[in-house]
Amino acid sequence: MIVSHLSDFLYQKLGLGNDEEPVHILDEPSIDGIVRYIKSGKCKNIIAMIGAGISTAAGIPDFRSPNSGIYSKLGKFNLPSPEAIFEIGYFRPTLSHYFLRLLHQKGLLLRLYTQNIDCLERLAGIPAESIVEAHGTFHTSHCLSCNREYSLDWLRDIVFFGERLPSRFFDLSEEDFARCDLLLIVGTSLQVQPFAGLVDK
Repeated sequence: MIVSHLSDFLYQKLGLGNDEEPVHILDEPSIDGIVRYIKSGKCKNIIAMIGAGISTAAGIPDFRSPNSGIYSKLGKFNLPSPEAIFEIGYFRPTLSHYFLRLLHQKGLLLRLYTQNIDCLERLAGIPAESIVEAHGTFHTSHCLSCNREYSLDWLRDIVFFGERLPSRFFDLSEEDFARCDLLLIVGTSLQVQPFAGLVDK
């Protein structure tokens, strides 16, 4: 049922109207249907949009869950910032991360757009050029004034609410989404803009 609603939503967003019969690329709106579509050879440019839900199985808290999200714990532990709640080197990629790596290895993953800052996609073996880290990353550190890269543990490339997203997000999204023949949305409720707006492309 959710797949049907998502299909209708995307159908409307693509401007195809409701009076025409929708084009169905899946023989069945299920995981099995997606698997068959991928195996059919018709699917060559997969984009994955991922969020915190893909990393919670690794033990990394998300930002919004009541009583367990990072924001709810900041007050409890009197921490100065969200990233202070965990040491990122402790966590390992999940099965979902390795599935995305498999798509990359098979030449099917056009791009992975992530809201996560945990670098687990890189740790799983997905190369940096295949990843768009919309909300930044713990992997790199840049000066906000001169944009020079530094190796400073305390100065990470993290994007907080109200800050501008990396230019790579905007530079690649138009062309990527024009080529996309399967969009996987995993672990995100698509609540935060402009990330959520990618489905409109």
